[in-house]
Amino acid sequence: MKLPEKQPEKDEWMTTTCNHALYAIVDVFTQYYDVLGPLLLEELYSQLHWCVQQDNEQLARSGTNCLENLVNSNGNKFTEGTWEKTCQCMLDIFNSTVPSALLTWKPESMKTTAVIEQNGDIGPNKGILKRSSYHQDINVDNTEVFNSLAIKSAVQLELIQTIDNIIFFPATSRKEDAETLAFATADMTGGGSLTECQRDEQGMYRLLSSPHLLQLTECLLQSHRFAKAFNINHDQRNLLWKAGYKGSAKPNLLKQETQSLACLMRILFKMYCDEDRQEHWSIIETKLITVCQEALEYFLRLQSENHREAWTSLLLLVMTRLLKMPDNRFAVHISRYYPLLCEIVCFDLKAELRSILRRVFLRIGPVFHITTT
Repeated sequence: MKLPEKQPEKDEWMTTTCNHALYAIVDVFTQYYDVLGPLLLEELYSQLHWCVQQDNEQLARSGTNCLENLVNSNGNKFTEGTWEKTCQCMLDIFNSTVPSALLTWKPESMKTTAVIEQNGDIGPNKGILKRSSYHQDINVDNTEVFNSLAIKSAVQLELIQTIDNIIFFPATSRKEDAETLAFATADMTGGGSLTECQRDEQGMYRLLSSPHLLQLTECLLQSHRFAKAFNINHDQRNLLWKAGYKGSAKPNLLKQETQSLACLMRILFKMYCDEDRQEHWSIIETKLITVCQEALEYFLRLQSENHREAWTSLLLLVMTRLLKMPDNRFAVHISRYYPLLCEIVCFDLKAELRSILRRVFLRIGPVFHITTT
């Protein structure tokens, strides 16, 4: 089928006809998966990948949503080879939608000045002529670039949520966060009981092999590190802000930074307690320690109170999971985090987080034979 040639018509076609057709195709594919899966799954993944690469936010979001629906509806029928293709599809989408230009974009005036200085043309007349030759197209170019970057950022966030929903089932992680906060709140009055809430395993976690899960965690870690690099680059964020990127507020990737790390940690902590994955425990432990240590070090460097506050749920997640560990594992982890935790005490933390941190320090006493109780 030939796409409309004019951009407004193409955008409308993608938002309406293509978007609706995509959901219909996935519904039919799910209904007849036993017949169509072995024949057309790779092609369908390619189409979903194509959708998220278009500069159309609605279609890009629909592409990740359809991927989630497809996997959650048919994952229990997947073979090891099918999971390999599925994970590769998610990795391809991640890699192709990293908004790398957020870290490198510069206004045309700065680029022009750099060219002038490099060429030795520092005379006022030459400089003015070179700048004016760009001026007419600057706003149009910026709008296109900024729209593309905003869509890529949205897809990254959508895919993080898609991975979380596929592995743990939709809304499961939110319920766990609510339970963790409820425990921390109760602990302030001495009524908290740290027990694992039993729930049915509805997600695809059990069906994914450890190498595939670790592959996805690496992808989430790269997404988290990219978001961190952008969020602490205040000069670059100011440039984009002044140029009009994402409206009147200074742009940030705070949700990507925190949600990617939360999903990554949930996967690693779950694998770390899974008796069926014992052969990978040493790899998981090493990665978990690296991720937690890096996270605590980063938190200590944050200057903004709002930024630190956004990390409250992440720190609660780490602390409560530490407290659930047996003594031998608790000792291994705390021996790496102890100096960082001591520094965190100096911050103005939320009461719930202070209470959980107190529990961690109280447990250090008997585990390391400092106290007898």
